[in-house]
Amino acid sequence: MSKPLPDNQPPAASASSLKVLASTLFAALLAGACAPDAFRPDPPYEAYLNQVQNQCAYKRVGRMEINSDFLQDSYFLDITSRFFNLESSQAEYLASLEGAYGATPDSPGVRCMLRLLPPRALPPPAVPPPPAMDGRR
Repeated sequence: MSKPLPDNQPPAASASSLKVLASTLFAALLAGACAPDAFRPDPPYEAYLNQVQNQCAYKRVGRMEINSDFLQDSYFLDITSRFFNLESSQAEYLASLEGAYGATPDSPGVRCMLRLLPPRALPPPAVPPPPAMDGRR
């Protein structure tokens, strides 16, 4: 036999409070997964985005074009901020651009954005170049 509900709580109240709790936890998880500059200003990153807007305008990033709409795309801002702040590798960043926008590493927009990165934000290649061949054995 089921336990009766208290007189002051309607049957939907317990289900409603579970929904509120679940949505609160979900929001907290999403907030924790955001880029570093999502809730606080990041002047170096914002300066970088301004350079991208000024110097890479109308270049292609896969099926997208760098313009004011693209530079406000939340996914683009998130992955770019993570990469800019050294929280993801260049390979991860390029894979994210490819997956979301169909961009290849040699696309004009991607090359332009990478060229504008400050030296601290561009990690060394994952694989060092092979040693120079000087003809001696």
